[in-house]
Amino acid sequence: MIHFTIHPMKKYKHPVEVKVDNTIIKPLDHTRLLGVIIDKQFNWRRHLDHIEAKIAPRIGLLRYLSRTAYEPNSRTMINIFKSIARTIIRYGYPVLLTANQNVWNQIQIIQNKALRAALGLPIYTSVDYIYKISNIPKIKDFATTLLKKSVMSSFRSHYYTQLSARQQRDEMQWMQLHDNATYLMHYNALG
Repeated sequence: MIHFTIHPMKKYKHPVEVKVDNTIIKPLDHTRLLGVIIDKQFNWRRHLDHIEAKIAPRIGLLRYLSRTAYEPNSRTMINIFKSIARTIIRYGYPVLLTANQNVWNQIQIIQNKALRAALGLPIYTSVDYIYKISNIPKIKDFATTLLKKSVMSSFRSHYYTQLSARQQRDEMQWMQLHDNATYLMHYNALG
């Protein structure tokens, strides 16, 4: 149980306690819910610390692989980065989309470290250069795009359940010719 508060240092006269079967449950400072660590002030510091601790050995592995390989292939190293590092970084992104920009800056720094390690670049390499050669979007842009895709997928599956087989075939042909924005306008017009 967490007691969310804007005043973390304030001591209450009657602290929140719940009694269930003669067991008193006291509020915690943080808890893990579906892999995302939520604290009572919603500042995400514990979650970021957890991500950093979990990704540190993986960054070390990326650095080791990029240094030991004779002429490492950047595409291969980026694919390894995507599979072992970005999966940790992006976990819980729908919840984190509500976080402030400072949280996203911290997550971006973690991704930058991992990309530098994967590509064998020194720590002083500029961020613009890293993203230019890797062709990987910044983490908040990636998370936003991923959420939009999942919403569109859910939207389409709901929409298709209401169509007959012939209408579905016609709709698929129509979608191949138009983009997502036009698709949404078409869907809204159909009601």
